[in-house]
Amino acid sequence: MMKHFLVSMVLGTCLSPASAEPAKPIVIIQSARTFGDKTFPRQGSWLGLYCKGSDCEIRDAAVRIGSTTTRDNVLEEEVVIDVVEFADAPLALFHGVPLQAGKVVTWFKTEKSGYDGRHYSQLQKLGQWRMPGGAAPLSLSWVKLPEEGGFRYHLSDGKTKQFLFATSLQSHYGGGTTPYVHWVGDLDRDGKTDFLLDLPDDNCGYDDRLYLSSLATGTAFVAKAAQLSGREAACGC
Repeated sequence: MMKHFLVSMVLGTCLSPASAEPAKPIVIIQSARTFGDKTFPRQGSWLGLYCKGSDCEIRDAAVRIGSTTTRDNVLEEEVVIDVVEFADAPLALFHGVPLQAGKVVTWFKTEKSGYDGRHYSQLQKLGQWRMPGGAAPLSLSWVKLPEEGGFRYHLSDGKTKQFLFATSLQSHYGGGTTPYVHWVGDLDRDGKTDFLLDLPDDNCGYDDRLYLSSLATGTAFVAKAAQLSGREAACGC
């Protein structure tokens, strides 16, 4: 049984349980990273999205958290890190997200590793990608702002447009900032589009996101249900 390890470095003084903020909903998509201290809660259950081809289901994920040490080449010292261990190979892990276990409808699942694939190229080069499936398929698109102001991303059904987020024109070292969609389907079983994506960063940054239709309000199609963002720990020369 394959095991994956996520690591996080202790960056500051620990908060006492009484002063700690309530845990925010978390989604982990790109698990092969080194995460910062207190990224992952020590309590509560985890769910995972597991797929065999396009046959996907949500089920309990046996996540265990431990501690060890690793070398930080920037600080030039050994640092304490958290080790998050889980079995199998989930497409995503969720903590504190209102999802129910069971089969889920999948309309799109990337088969590529890294930032590659036809859907990614279409969004990056043509400025729009039509998401498969759903009663009213949605398109993810961007608008380039003037004077190197970056990009604004929207979701649209052809009539109504919802602003999702903005990105810079390029990453710190000149890399792209086009979001990478990993999965599109119906996680909350309301017949509408949900999706998982992450925003690339070439300077040790990460930003994994889950958008759910069931949390949307007003004229919006989706709402951000969970996020994991920051900079990798012990990252650098």
